[in-house]
Amino acid sequence: MKKKTKRINQSYFVIFVAALAVLLSVFAVMQTRDGGFTAEPETTVTTTEPTTEKITEPYITSTAVIRSAGDILIHNPIHRAAKKSDGSYDFSNIFTNLKKVAEGCDYFVINLETTFGGRDGREISGYPLFNSPDELAVNLRDIGVDCLLTANNHSYDSFSKGFLRTIDIIEKNKLDYTGTRKTEEDPKFLIKDINGIKIGFICYTYETGSTSGYDKALNGMNMNNEIAPLINSFDYYDLDSFYEEFDEQVRLMKKQGAEAIAAYMHWGDEYKLTENSYQREMAQKLCDMGVDVIVGGHPHVVEPVDLITSTDGKHKTVCLYSMGNIVSNQRRNRMRLQTGHTEDGLVFEMTFSKYSDGTVIFESIDSIPTWVHLYTQNGKSVYNIVPLSKNLDKKAESLGLNKTSGGLAEAKRSYERTMKIVEEGTKECNKYLKKQKRP
Repeated sequence: MKKKTKRINQSYFVIFVAALAVLLSVFAVMQTRDGGFTAEPETTVTTTEPTTEKITEPYITSTAVIRSAGDILIHNPIHRAAKKSDGSYDFSNIFTNLKKVAEGCDYFVINLETTFGGRDGREISGYPLFNSPDELAVNLRDIGVDCLLTANNHSYDSFSKGFLRTIDIIEKNKLDYTGTRKTEEDPKFLIKDINGIKIGFICYTYETGSTSGYDKALNGMNMNNEIAPLINSFDYYDLDSFYEEFDEQVRLMKKQGAEAIAAYMHWGDEYKLTENSYQREMAQKLCDMGVDVIVGGHPHVVEPVDLITSTDGKHKTVCLYSMGNIVSNQRRNRMRLQTGHTEDGLVFEMTFSKYSDGTVIFESIDSIPTWVHLYTQNGKSVYNIVPLSKNLDKKAESLGLNKTSGGLAEAKRSYERTMKIVEEGTKECNKYLKKQKRP
């Protein structure tokens, strides 16, 4: 028994010594050089949480596609074709195919080269003094037209009363307009929010010489001096005054939030396939003022597309000198210009995009040629606007081109005529626009 007890005591002793050694080791670690004790210093560890936020380039948040069409010239044969047995008018046959073009964009603009002067003391009439029935405005609204250009050389064809009544009919049909106004206090331009992008639209026409006592004349007719200030117009022989006024309007549009500016100019020489020196000079000045795109009308034929550089080299402007006619009775067999160009037109497309940082970029343009197909149905003439493309064979039936024996062939020739004029300039402009610095 004693022998066993001794072993147990020895075991306790060994355990005690080991524990004491551990305590002495801890004591030695905690002892400082000056003999005192302190807690181990805190170690500060800085950790960076991995970011979950992605750094992305600005992206497109909205796009505005705007299409513009040329002169609506409702000559008397078109009025007769649209007149119904009860005396009312229906122009819808004209726009059957154009409706698809209008619905394929966000905003559709067209040049109203006629008036809504009413029938009280006035006859429905074509050239030289255009006065169309109110149903035309209804038909334009119904196909998807959004805005009418009202400053052109035929704006005063129904005189003072018809000038103001035209605006009333446009407003009644809830259409926008620019170029004329009801009072001098109304703006000379239109700023339209299209999908969150504010586009400034402004329209001007040329004047003809007025006689003593009158401030302006249009289409060779003196305007009432109270009405004259209500149309945006310029005098070719006093362009400095126009430039001063236009520059002021550009500044106002930008001050009121316009993020891009489109200028519609009624100018040039009728039936000329190229622009004149006045058009080139004015386009350069408008480019210098910062206009983004110029769209012309009045020559009744399509004219070239050009890319203009400002004199300081800091800005470029896309310019289509003339859209031609969208509809008229100017058939080649009735014209001195018997090439068919007066039957041709162009729907001009421009696309603007807004990016996530708020920047608005002019992205691209496109040219959609059109041709007026004239045929007979149920004993009456039908004028039908046909949008054209490179391959018309597959679309001939749906576009109604088979309603005349030569319809398809004429449409193809029209397409070739127009593309010969605008294709090169369109490509040049798109090449530049594609290279624009994105945000």
